[in-house]
Amino acid sequence: MKEEKLSGLSIAGFVLSFFGWLGIPAVLAIVFCGVGLYQINNNEKTGKGFAIAGLVIGIIGLLLWILLILSSLASITYFID
Repeated sequence: MKEEKLSGLSIAGFVLSFFGWLGIPAVLAIVFCGVGLYQINNNEKTGKGFAIAGLVIGIIGLLLWILLILSSLASITYFID
């Protein structure tokens, strides 16, 4: 019986995705989960669920971070004028 190895990058990306609202971890989560999915699709590793969940949460976190930055800039320009 062949031993299945869990993709460490997909696990790392999944964990980093929960800190996506900080910005940089979301980008790292997306990259790690993308590379993890590549490894999984080449039948080298397992853990596709972690990689997909990390990608989704990382993308949502990145979008929230961008929204936070844009709203901060809008409020700053509102109070300056």
